[in-house]
Amino acid sequence: MKKFLLSFVIFFSLAVNAQNVSVTDYRVPISKAQTLRFNGSWNWGQTGDNVTANNATANLLYKIFYSSLPLAWDVNVAATGGKNKADLNHNIRIDTRFRKYIWEDRDWFGLAQLIAQHANFYKSVAVDLTVGFGFGRYINATALAKAVRIEEHLIKDGIITGYLPKEIMINIANIIERESEFFNVYGDTYQTYWYDAIEQEIIKADELEHDNVGSLGILRMQQVLLGINERVNERFFGWDVSAGILFPLSTFDKSPVGNPNLTIQARYSFPISWRTQINAIARAFTPLDSVFFKDITVQTGVDFIYEFSNRINFVSGYRYGLVKPAIGSAISEHNFNASFWYYLENNIYLTISGNLSKQGNNPRILTTQVGLQYNLF
Repeated sequence: MKKFLLSFVIFFSLAVNAQNVSVTDYRVPISKAQTLRFNGSWNWGQTGDNVTANNATANLLYKIFYSSLPLAWDVNVAATGGKNKADLNHNIRIDTRFRKYIWEDRDWFGLAQLIAQHANFYKSVAVDLTVGFGFGRYINATALAKAVRIEEHLIKDGIITGYLPKEIMINIANIIERESEFFNVYGDTYQTYWYDAIEQEIIKADELEHDNVGSLGILRMQQVLLGINERVNERFFGWDVSAGILFPLSTFDKSPVGNPNLTIQARYSFPISWRTQINAIARAFTPLDSVFFKDITVQTGVDFIYEFSNRINFVSGYRYGLVKPAIGSAISEHNFNASFWYYLENNIYLTISGNLSKQGNNPRILTTQVGLQYNLF
């Protein structure tokens, strides 16, 4: 066991220290990211003339993230729909956070968060508004991860003789981040100037085998930056903690909304290496009335992402929920999922996934699925 743990530590230490630059070296005044992902599956089964299975599921995930020195905001939309023979079901959740930093050089912020959700045949949309304050900051380092992927290709192909200096890598990441600026200036031919700006930074490092990166080097840049035959997963690092008052504005069944709640939230993201990302979130709230800290709801989750190669990703997650009413027993819910994503082409992934869930004293539910996922951007 000790040998295994030692090997594990050495493996990730080497992964972290392979380059001259680390994820947490990246600092930009404006950090942003956007993702739109769709996947679906259909299951058909028939015995004789009897249809034994006719199920379909579809998932849509949209995320947009923006962070600057004075303010930050993000929007997460998760929509799930399905059909089991004649029965239809759906679940839509929109989670919007807005953070205004009190001082540009410090990480204290005021917080406003709106969560809206609708599911199945409920009559109304459940809406919660949270107002509070917190401390912390998130940085999107995906551009630097793309710069490192380009560096890996150039070393493997013998175009450069060694790892580029930290300052050069950060400059390349800043150029990658400015893609829309190049497009606005140069129009449809912007990629020529974009790649040239990256090449000029590489030349400064004096690590080239020849006078320039050549056609192969340009091709490697295209593959990474345009997602040709490979894709770089998003890289975030940072944390924040917040506390506030949650005001329930409406419920699923139009019943009384009840009293405001005290809520505490925490988020954490860190890439252990250039191929490994961990994200964690926790949230707890309790009513501000006679059942304060007697009626408690807790929601936590952890995600783990590992890139086996430029085409194969392993993605897993664990979710835990606990509802403790003032009277009666607590009900817990566990959900674990794991999947392999195989990048085909044109932003299409073949996915193989499994899910294990258990709620309270109910039996465990195990499901597996093979499907296609399309990343629109």
